[in-house]
Amino acid sequence: MRFLVQPKILLLILLPLLMAMGFGDKRSLSEDANALEDFSEPKQEINFSARKGNLQLKNASIVEDVTGKCLEFLPSSWAEYDPPIGLTTAAGTISIWVKPGWREGDSNSHTVFSSRWKDGKKGYLALSQGWWEPAGSDRLYFILSNQEHVHCSLPYKLTPGFWSNITVSWNSGPKGFCRLYIDGKKVAEKSKSFLPSSLQDGPLFLGIDKGATNSHSRGFEGCLDDLTIFDKALRDEEVANLYREQLKQPHLVENKKFKWLNDGLKLSLKQERTKDGTLIETRAIFDEDIRWAISRFETDRILARIKRARFNVYVPCVWHGKGTYFPSTIVKADPRVQRRIDAGEDPLAYLIEKSHSMGIEVHPWFTVVKRGNDSYPQFFDDGSPEKAYNVHNIEFRKFIVNLMMDLVKRYDVDGVNLDYIRTMGICTSDHCRKNYEDNLGHNFWADYALKHVSGPARDRLQRWQDTAVTHILEDFSAQTWKIKPDLIISVDGHPRPKTKTRPLEGRDETKWANSGLIDIIFAMDYRERIDFETIDLVRKDLNNKDKLIVLFGNYEKNDQLVLARSGSLVAKYAEFAKKKWPGSGVAFYLYAWLSDEQIEALRKGAFAETSIPKWPDRLKRVSNQ
Repeated sequence: MRFLVQPKILLLILLPLLMAMGFGDKRSLSEDANALEDFSEPKQEINFSARKGNLQLKNASIVEDVTGKCLEFLPSSWAEYDPPIGLTTAAGTISIWVKPGWREGDSNSHTVFSSRWKDGKKGYLALSQGWWEPAGSDRLYFILSNQEHVHCSLPYKLTPGFWSNITVSWNSGPKGFCRLYIDGKKVAEKSKSFLPSSLQDGPLFLGIDKGATNSHSRGFEGCLDDLTIFDKALRDEEVANLYREQLKQPHLVENKKFKWLNDGLKLSLKQERTKDGTLIETRAIFDEDIRWAISRFETDRILARIKRARFNVYVPCVWHGKGTYFPSTIVKADPRVQRRIDAGEDPLAYLIEKSHSMGIEVHPWFTVVKRGNDSYPQFFDDGSPEKAYNVHNIEFRKFIVNLMMDLVKRYDVDGVNLDYIRTMGICTSDHCRKNYEDNLGHNFWADYALKHVSGPARDRLQRWQDTAVTHILEDFSAQTWKIKPDLIISVDGHPRPKTKTRPLEGRDETKWANSGLIDIIFAMDYRERIDFETIDLVRKDLNNKDKLIVLFGNYEKNDQLVLARSGSLVAKYAEFAKKKWPGSGVAFYLYAWLSDEQIEALRKGAFAETSIPKWPDRLKRVSNQ
C-alpha cells in the first residue's frame, strides 16, 4: 500500500525533527542568552525589560571608549547588576570583556565580579585576578562555590590596557565541573561532583569582591563590557563560537580586541613594482602535511587553492625528522610516499613543474634538528634533548647537510626553508660533556649548574651551542650558493632584539641574516595578537629590514579544538603586514587551516592584485658570481 503525503504536510512533520538536529537553525548563541548588557546608557539606575536586567552604578561610570560605551571603574567604585533570570549553581555561563586599568606589574588582586549564593553556608561566586593571597596573587581565578570547593585557576595576568574576553561555565551533578576560558580558549578546568543547587542571593557585584564572604575590597580598576549570561553550561565549541560571533561585531573587531590591528591598517600603503608595473610582494603559505606528495590529485588541488588566494610562495614540508617526502639518495622515503615512488612517480618533481607553470615558487621545508622517530640512533644519545638529534655530533651535521644538498642538486627549487634550526635543549650525554670540555676547557657540569645566571659560564654554553648550529648553516649555504647562487635560504624562528638574552639553543637569526648566512627570517607568531613591538625592535638590528617576514597563524587552538580563523581577520593580518612593514611581505602557517573563506577574503582584500616575490639578496648574489 502506498501513502501519498503532500510536500507541505511532509515539511511540517519533518521540520521539528530537522530543527532538533540543528538543520536550518540560523540563531546565534547570543540570541539564546538570558542576559545581554552592553552598558550603553549613562544613567545611575537603568531598568530594562527582556534581557537587559537592572544595573545600579556605585561611583562607576559609563564612558566612551575606543570601542563605544563601556563600564569604567576607578578605585572605590563598583556596580550592582540584577540579571533578568537569577544565577544558580546548577548550571550557567558568564562571558564578559575586560580591559584592566592598573599598571603593569601591579601585584594587587582585582575582582571582575562576585555574588552570594543562598545556600545557608555563606557561599559565593567570583572571577578575579588574584585570590587567597598571597599564594594566589598571580593567578586568574574562577570560584563557583567556595563552600563546595568548586573553583579553577591558572598562573595568568591580564594585560593592562588591552581587551580580553573571559568566559566561565559550570554544571552540577555527579559529573560536575567549572571551566575558565580566555578569548574562546579553555585554559583551566576542575571536575568535581556537587549536588546542591543554590540560587543567587543579592546582585552580581561588578568590579568589586563585595559578594564574597572574605571581601578585602579587591577593586577592579579598568573597563568591562558586553556582559552575556546563560542558564546553561556552554560546551567548548560553543564558547569558541560565541567568541567568534562577538568578533563579527564591528565595534569589537575594529576597536576592542584588535585596536592594534586597526591602528596598523590606518597606515599608508607603500608598494614596490617592477618597471612594467608588476607588484613585488612576497606571499608565502607553509604546508606541514604530507598530502601534497600523496597523489597528483592532491598536488593539483592544493596548488589551485593557494593560486586562487594569490600566494606566490609554497613552502611544503619534505623532511619531518624520519622519512623524506621525495625520492632521496640519502635516506628512505616516508612509506606513504614510497608507494607513489615505486609506481615510477617523483612527487617533488611534479610539484615543482606544476607550481612553476602557475607562477608559484617552491621552497622545500626541512625540520633540521627535530627527530621524528628512532630510525637513526647513531645521531642522538641518551642525553640528547627530547625529540632532537644531537647537533654536537659531527656525523649528524654532515648527514643533514648532505640530505638537504641531495635535494638542492637534483631539483629546480627556488629556496630551502630550515625549521628547528636549534639544539632544542642542552645535550648532557657523555659524548657532549667531553666535547664541551675539549673545546671550552671548562667543566661541563659546573657551567651547566650556572646556565641561568648571566656570566662567563652561560657565555661559554651559549658559544658552544651557537658554534654547532652555525656549522650547519655555514656548510649548507657555502655548498648551495656555489652551485645555485639564486636559491633563497630561509629560517623559522623567534628572533630577539640584541637587548634581550637569547635562549641557550644556538640560534641567532639576526646575526645569521646580517652575516649573510641566510636570506630570510620567518618570525613565527601564531597568537591572535602578535608581538609587533618586538618585531619592530628586531628590524632595527637588521642591516636589511626586509629580511624579516612575520609568519602569522591562520587558526586558533582551543584546548583540543582547532578552528580556522575568520577570513576577514586573516586578510587584515596580511594588510597589516603590508602597511606596517612595506617591502617585507607576509606568510601564513598553516595550509591545513586555509579555509575557502580565508581564500576569498585574501583575494578580494590584501591579495587583490597578483604579485611576484621579493628576495633582497638574490640579485646581488647572482651578480657577484
